[in-house]
Amino acid sequence: MNPPEPGLRPGPSPERRQGIAAGILILAIGLSARFPITIVSSLLGEIGGAYALSPSGLAALSAIPVLLFGLSAPLAPPLVARLGLSRSVSGLLGAVAIATLVRPLGTPALFAGTVVVGIGIALLSILAPQIIRVALAKRGGFWTGVYTSSFGASAAIGAALAVPILHMLGDDVAGALMAWTIPLLIATGLALAFGPRLGLAGTQRGATSDGPRESILRAHGLWAVTGFFGCQALLYFSLTAWLPTIAIDRGMPPDQAGLLLAWMSIAGLPGALLAPTLATRASLRTMLTVIVSVLAGAGLIGLAHGPIALAPLMVAMLGVALSSSFGLGVALIVFTAPSTARTASFSAVGQGAGFAFAALGPLLLGPIAHAGVPWSTILTALVAIAVAELLFGIAGSRASLRVQGRR
Repeated sequence: MNPPEPGLRPGPSPERRQGIAAGILILAIGLSARFPITIVSSLLGEIGGAYALSPSGLAALSAIPVLLFGLSAPLAPPLVARLGLSRSVSGLLGAVAIATLVRPLGTPALFAGTVVVGIGIALLSILAPQIIRVALAKRGGFWTGVYTSSFGASAAIGAALAVPILHMLGDDVAGALMAWTIPLLIATGLALAFGPRLGLAGTQRGATSDGPRESILRAHGLWAVTGFFGCQALLYFSLTAWLPTIAIDRGMPPDQAGLLLAWMSIAGLPGALLAPTLATRASLRTMLTVIVSVLAGAGLIGLAHGPIALAPLMVAMLGVALSSSFGLGVALIVFTAPSTARTASFSAVGQGAGFAFAALGPLLLGPIAHAGVPWSTILTALVAIAVAELLFGIAGSRASLRVQGRR
């Protein structure tokens, strides 16, 4: 082998190039995975007026993405098997961009586009742990934290900028929704440019065998992780859909109420990064699940019964709790899946069933409140979900220890 020419430094190793590509894809997915939802939540009243939607229609519009997160999850493993990981990511980001562009064109397009957005984001969310497990495994906890904190950033950006962009475009609701196609097209371009560098463009049919393949439904810890993931998702999407409405109902001015949703996401950013990073240390996982579940319950009680002046503090508590819980949920998937080759299947079941359960939150809470049940009562009832999250989280953390002990 000829030595390198004087003055020339060797290029990055293939492993480093793969890691850089994987990191860019993780950020492209994370930063694209929440604002298509939070912009709708922030403009729910304006969308209802522009498209003549009833309260039940607005509730359905809010619930569709979360419901599709669950129903479409089984599509992820066969999609990767057919297209490969990088092509799947690029195609899904492109589909979400197109759906975001066309959904403001009318009421049928609004619902159809939201269906496509829900499916695309769901499958991207399921594939992200596979990317981390395959290409970023040495720092899996850190990159899980980067991924989940980018979700929070995406949610905050959508919630904070939806109304200003609407006003900047002359209160044109359709134009304000279409404008969010631009960042999605940028994310798609990044995925097309860097995805092939993962070295995983081919199909995954020949993934390394782990011995006899029992059903993934019998994988150790699957249902505990699924329960934890579903509980935290139900709390998150319930508040994402209805937090501004809750605050307005309790007497907060509408402009301040809209900012609460952004504040919840911003407050949760440190937890989204730190929780999965700390979860790399197996001894901390149970303690972390206890802390975030108790914090969620306390935030719900404070939001329900505390003075409205303390709402920003309660929302900050909920932001930390829910963002940390999401990060822990993804980390538990990465750490508890039986093998690298089966991470996508484990993720599909855990996130799919979890999100299907979570869809009950935004779907039912609005009609229940419309029927006359006070929001304080509804929020207090949600504390039971935080208790279930606690129990599932303890069981899931213990399961991850047992699985990792086998590797």
